[in-house]
This record gives sequence, structure tokens and C-alpha cells, in this order.
Amino acid sequence: MFPSLLLISSLLAGPQGRGHDKGVPPGLAKKGGAPPGLAKKGGLPPGLAKKYGRLPERPYVAVDPRYHDRAWFLIEGRWELRKGFDVGLQGEIRDVLRLPAAPPPIPLPRVGVDLHVVLFN
Repeated sequence: MFPSLLLISSLLAGPQGRGHDKGVPPGLAKKGGAPPGLAKKGGLPPGLAKKYGRLPERPYVAVDPRYHDRAWFLIEGRWELRKGFDVGLQGEIRDVLRLPAAPPPIPLPRVGVDLHVVLFN
């Protein structure tokens, strides 16, 4: 009886896990807590990079603040509209709207509202 009581008390008094002190998932602890696609400051989010296709040296994305399911991408000197984004990608679009605007290198498409243009490094 005494050994089992000792075992139970030692289990209750011992540490209850590790790696949860900082609120960072264990898999991201070595990476500074940033998700893989956003490890570089100012980098293009992974979902948008996938929609972009082949990334240019200076990727520009223009977002219509009224819609979170679409974005304009500057590809080979033309603005191309991509739409039908899933929920995860819509979250990335909302995050893009919080980033500082950049002046576009070429005129924006006329859509009846000012587009929010972001340059990613």
C-alpha cells in the first residue's frame, strides 16, 4: 500500500509536461514561433505564394477591401485577378489588408474602389 501511495504522490508532484510555458507549439519552438511560410519578415504568405505561381523578384499583390476571396497579382507587367479563395486564404487576404501600402509600379485595374497594394520582399 505504501509503495503505491508513494508512486501516486510522486506522479502528482512531478512536472506536468514540457514546452508549454511560452505558448509556442513544440514544432515551432526552434523556428522562433513563426509558421513556416511566414518565417521571413515581409515574406509572401504560403497560400498567396501558391496562387501567385512562379514568384517574381518583387511580388506585388493588390486586394479589394470589399472582397476577401480574391486578389490581383502583378505578373509579367499585367494585373491578373485570381478569385475563389478558400477560408484559409481569405485569412491571409485579411492580413494583407493590415500591411502598409506600396505604390504600384504600373496603373491598377479600375474596379470602382481603391485597391490596397502590398509589395512583398
